[in-house]
Amino acid sequence: MDIPDWARWAFCVFAAMQLIFFYRDVQLLRQAEPGRRTDPWLAVADTAVGVVLSVGLALGAVDVLVGGGAVLLVIGACRGIRALLARRSAKPAPAPGEGAVPAGD
Repeated sequence: MDIPDWARWAFCVFAAMQLIFFYRDVQLLRQAEPGRRTDPWLAVADTAVGVVLSVGLALGAVDVLVGGGAVLLVIGACRGIRALLARRSAKPAPAPGEGAVPAGD
């Protein structure tokens, strides 16, 4: 893959910025309670794969892009499913007497 030099440097800078976020995510993971570590683990994995993808693009390695992209897709799917399940469980149940009214009343 032929990548211009300015783009290679941009990917290197982007990877360095992601390392800062990786450090922050690791600190948040260490502070998380034992029962609530799945989301911080997914954030750490997401950032780590992002660093690998940025470095792979800077080096022009297509195989790293394909492999890392597949892993990133799985991590994103897990995060999306967890967000949907959390939103569904956060909905309050209707109180007794509320809700749909029968048609005959």
